[in-house]
Amino acid sequence: MVIPLNHISPGDRAEVVWIASEDGMSARLQDLGFVPREVISCVLKKGGRGMSAYLVRNAVIALRYANAREIFVRPLE
Repeated sequence: MVIPLNHISPGDRAEVVWIASEDGMSARLQDLGFVPREVISCVLKKGGRGMSAYLVRNAVIALRYANAREIFVRPLE
């Protein structure tokens, strides 16, 4: 099952499947480590449509709701 990144909760891990952003933002997200097959985890989530933080390649990256919903992931057990 593939879901938007903003649907995972703190403590959950997921594998990036694809990015559905415009080219400029897609390239920036990939530079930050959001690339296919990369395993990431949610470390912080602000309620509603706030910012969320994800552990990617040993760095914590904060994303806006709009950007997180454009990254599609496969949840891991």
